[in-house]
Amino acid sequence: MPNTDHQYISRIFSLLDCFSIEKPELGVREAARMLNLSPSSCGRLLGELRDEGVLLQNPETRTYSLGGRVIRWAQIYTGTSDLRKKSFPYMEKLNDQTNETVTLYIAEEFDRVCVDRIESRQTVRVSEPIGTRIKIFTGSGGKSILAFRTQEEIEHVFEYAKTFPKYKDSSDFFSQLQDELSLIRKQGYAISHGEWQSDASGIGAPIFNEKGIPIGSISISGPTQRFLNKEMLGAYAKILVENVSQISRELGYYPNHR
Repeated sequence: MPNTDHQYISRIFSLLDCFSIEKPELGVREAARMLNLSPSSCGRLLGELRDEGVLLQNPETRTYSLGGRVIRWAQIYTGTSDLRKKSFPYMEKLNDQTNETVTLYIAEEFDRVCVDRIESRQTVRVSEPIGTRIKIFTGSGGKSILAFRTQEEIEHVFEYAKTFPKYKDSSDFFSQLQDELSLIRKQGYAISHGEWQSDASGIGAPIFNEKGIPIGSISISGPTQRFLNKEMLGAYAKILVENVSQISRELGYYPNHR
């Protein structure tokens, strides 16, 4: 069975590789010849990919082309790749200045996803694997993004949070979170202590694209015992906002144009 599964997946990617700038549209028979498949087998495969939104089918010519789902994947890859490239020098600088773990997140609807990090050189440190998904309404890296979304988007996230038993009837949680988001908007960064990982604290600031949309964040994190010094946190906040603001500017964001 695993070999059959592998063969099926391999055919999918081979089929997608048939599309190119020179051949943006393919008919069933043409694709079948390119893959050395029967037209019926190739037609079923094309139909399945169409139904999943990976391909589009022209209702008149019946030919297929790459669909919106592929475009979305490409945009995520391109955007993330560019963001990581622009962010890394500033992450290195923050890591050198604080000797704490510095993490880059990208924003999704209800989550933030760790896409890059530079770990602290200290023995006791905070770390998370690349690819880790964390709810956007917890922790400094998430709240710093959520605070700069529209009120409609924030309320949408609140409704999602209520699907979890922990938050379902917690009106105090949402009231306090609204106040916290308001403070984050004023100061430009978020601070959290033990919200998604016990005994871990962090300070995060948002990254904006050219349209002023918060697309990610960078956080400085470490054991809570090292993040209780207000003077130190103030110094971290200053250099974090300075560096993250520069990333946003490199992405085309200027506050006065927002």
